[in-house]
Amino acid sequence: MTDLMPIVEILADCETDAARADWLLRAPQGVIYRDHATIRRVLQEAHFTLGVDALDVEFAAINATRLPDGGLPHTVVLGVHAVRSFLRDVVRKGGAK
Repeated sequence: MTDLMPIVEILADCETDAARADWLLRAPQGVIYRDHATIRRVLQEAHFTLGVDALDVEFAAINATRLPDGGLPHTVVLGVHAVRSFLRDVVRKGGAK
């Protein structure tokens, strides 16, 4: 048993980058916000650089200042869409071990 939250433990148990990418695509934003440092460490230990970058983009979006209409700035939205597209490609291709 580890000191990780159960949902983060699932990430730590992933054996491929594809599984890690899938986890990142599905993780609730609240978990990304709450466990950012732990998730980052897990991804770094797995040498999943794209995952670390994706985590940073998602975390930045969660913390971004909203526009007057409540939306996110276009640059933030573009970054989130791009990184999620890259993660979907990793999942589709099966990722590296």
